[in-house]
Amino acid sequence: MGLGKPVATGRFNHGIVVMQKRHVYALLFGIPGLFLALIMTLLVFGAVSGVLWLYLFGDNPWPAASEQLLASLAAGMFLALWTATVVLGYLTGKRLEASPGLNRQHVVASAALTIAPLLLLVLHQWSVGNLGPRTDSLICRDLCLAKGYPASGIPPKDSGERVCICYDSGQEVLRVPMNVSRYGQ
Repeated sequence: MGLGKPVATGRFNHGIVVMQKRHVYALLFGIPGLFLALIMTLLVFGAVSGVLWLYLFGDNPWPAASEQLLASLAAGMFLALWTATVVLGYLTGKRLEASPGLNRQHVVASAALTIAPLLLLVLHQWSVGNLGPRTDSLICRDLCLAKGYPASGIPPKDSGERVCICYDSGQEVLRVPMNVSRYGQ
């Protein structure tokens, strides 16, 4: 039983060690598999926790064993899913070792499945205001805190009024137009 054919001929290819297809495909499947295993684990962990909260424990204190068990099961599930993707890649690469070269569609699919979760994460953080321009409510909050007021608020967007309102003891004490508060003037 041989070790399989390398992706390119020879042991070295222009100073680069050549990998067998089975190892290349283990990487091609394993890198996006890391992100997909993490996403699947978080989804299942959230669903199981939700079911336990709704139907078993509720708002009462959860037993310590249940927390440890959930964390252990989540870690085990993540490792099992990630290992499964790496093994699937290895077996796929082993099956394709007879064909010459590397399939570009597989590389593109791997890159897309690696970039897509990261892009979705960035877009989500952008949509909730953690990335990108600061929202008017955050600018207003910072302005009021800098002036020593503990609370702030802005009128609804459809009111047409763009002001920052600072509160102290539940009473309005300062009203600043948003274009002024945006630039710190």
